[in-house]
Amino acid sequence: MQKHATPPILTPHIKVLHIISGDLWAGAEVQAFTLLCALKHHCDLHVVLMNNGELANKLKHANISIEIIDEQHISGIGIIGRLIKVIKAVNPDVIHTHRQKENILASIANLAANLFPWRRITSLRTTHGAPEHKPQGLKRLIVWLDDLTGKYAQDAVIAVSKDLAHKLTDRFPPKHIHIIENGIDNRSLAALTPASDIRTQAEEHIHIGIVGRLEPVKRVDLFIQTASQLLHSHPKYKLKFHVIGDGKLKNELTIQAQQLGLGEAMIFHGHRTDSTAAIAALDIIVMCSDHEGTPMTALETLALGKPLVAHSVGGLREVLADYPQLLVTEHSVNGYSETLLQLFEHPIKTQLNTTYTSEENARRTLQLYFELNHRNVE
Repeated sequence: MQKHATPPILTPHIKVLHIISGDLWAGAEVQAFTLLCALKHHCDLHVVLMNNGELANKLKHANISIEIIDEQHISGIGIIGRLIKVIKAVNPDVIHTHRQKENILASIANLAANLFPWRRITSLRTTHGAPEHKPQGLKRLIVWLDDLTGKYAQDAVIAVSKDLAHKLTDRFPPKHIHIIENGIDNRSLAALTPASDIRTQAEEHIHIGIVGRLEPVKRVDLFIQTASQLLHSHPKYKLKFHVIGDGKLKNELTIQAQQLGLGEAMIFHGHRTDSTAAIAALDIIVMCSDHEGTPMTALETLALGKPLVAHSVGGLREVLADYPQLLVTEHSVNGYSETLLQLFEHPIKTQLNTTYTSEENARRTLQLYFELNHRNVE
């Protein structure tokens, strides 16, 4: 596992091809977008997406040229064929992938595009987090192929936290793993206007939110139970709870909130394209996931000066290293309730460590591109 110091002077003509699914607008996509916006000033950047969604729209708005190979209408073999054409046309110095499907298909295309003469283009991946489920059936084969390409068809694996890097040593050689923490754009946050609807008719309340996909790993059920306990056991506090995000558990979680009698005290906002503006309007963010990498929501929360009450797990321990009182070691309703109660009595304003800026993230990523490409050319 490697970390780097000051980078060498980079060639201004390095060509980088990013290949991303782009089907969601979640942590991996937010980080990819932030990185691409920072990289576009420093290299010849090309981006392929496999879906025409929110990431595509945001990249277009940022004047980053993209090509969409729509997986909804093209088979895996067809995607490989299209990727081969892109690789030959762009002739990049580096190929950077972001998820299992892209890792596998891009690695096959990279090998096929350069068989005659054989010259595999420098390739690497970012692993944004640990697997959320134990793979079964066909997914076990996909994980095996993903590990195989990471070991033998790619030159490096970027881990977004020390904790994740340690976990990845079970799958990849330690010398393959490089730690580059996620970063956010402080300038865009400084110009952000808080969402106006969050505090409507309840300005005097303490507004507490959870932001993320409504999936089992995020443990929104634990957030709802914590809200119920605080409301019913500590009525002296005026509290409003917000669930921002969408997913397969939406109906189940809505019913849970109703059964616990939360009523108007809890608002389900669904998916919001302005989730960062929503964070800016809230007082406290809670993150009670079973495991996490280095979530962008956590970085944005601290950068906006908001306290983040989070499960002491994964990269969250590193992000909150300066605020240990906000880390919850007892992953239970009581654990989160007690930490929130302490925060109600002793509010704090946070700052984000400069390690987690988009400029630093791009600088270290560019350095890795240069070093890997230079090594392969030699």
